[in-house]
Amino acid sequence: MPLGTPTRRMPIPEDVRDFFGDLLGRSVSVAKRPVTDLSQLDPDEKWVTGLYVSQKDALIGACVADLQLAANAGAALAMISEQVAKESVAAGELGENLRDNFYEVVNILSALLNGPSVPHLRLTELVDGIPDDVVALSKRAGGNKHYDVTIVGYAGGTLALIGV
Repeated sequence: MPLGTPTRRMPIPEDVRDFFGDLLGRSVSVAKRPVTDLSQLDPDEKWVTGLYVSQKDALIGACVADLQLAANAGAALAMISEQVAKESVAAGELGENLRDNFYEVVNILSALLNGPSVPHLRLTELVDGIPDDVVALSKRAGGNKHYDVTIVGYAGGTLALIGV
């Protein structure tokens, strides 16, 4: 990163907690977890990744969540039963409704990564797994934070926010 280039401010756990709590209308707890090399994650575990791009459509950020968090946050957003989220996790994929809801969560979450001194990022798509370009981005990103998120009344999971 060139000298004088501002770095993206990454949210502290309290910011993430307040975001999820306000959005979902539920009590949420968030704890910082050690940053893990995304290429070292268990390949059998299911992940969902939101891709954030710049105004020039370059990948500059990502939101990575385990399937359990994605399903439960998507369910909580629309007040869908936790049982539906459990069934989605058991099936190993987000159903269309939960996917659409989690897309909205990740879209709104981008506000935590934007600021006046860094390039604006926007969500372009939600993909299954963790793409290789996101793994590469995480290795060079100035911002890379991981969190454990628990949603009262629903199961929680792991969230990673990455930004350059």
